Amino acid sequence: MKEYNDQLMKFKITNDKLKMEIKLSDLAWLFRNSPDNVADDGEHEFCRVIRGKNKEFAETFVELMRDESPENENDTRWGHMLEGIFQEIRESAADFLKYYKDCF
Repeated sequence: MKEYNDQLMKFKITNDKLKMEIKLSDLAWLFRNSPDNVADDGEHEFCRVIRGKNKEFAETFVELMRDESPENENDTRWGHMLEGIFQEIRESAADFLKYYKDCF
């Protein structure tokens, strides 16, 4: 098993699973500190999660992640998010990839 615990999102890799975990308070913190969360005056935050409502916020976050992607209606938002990472891996020529000659 390998663990990555040095960021807000924690990762754990076992023989057959990748587990990703984030505290609800950290998810709310990321929302509050998003570069897009700026009021019209340019100096204050636009909004934040009400204290004690992190669970409701996370439920809505997950529902939207499971929803269809605005960029590709045949994909979920989380699936579309992963595609950028997959593309980077395909282009990396990593030792763990097998490339088929007919693909080039």
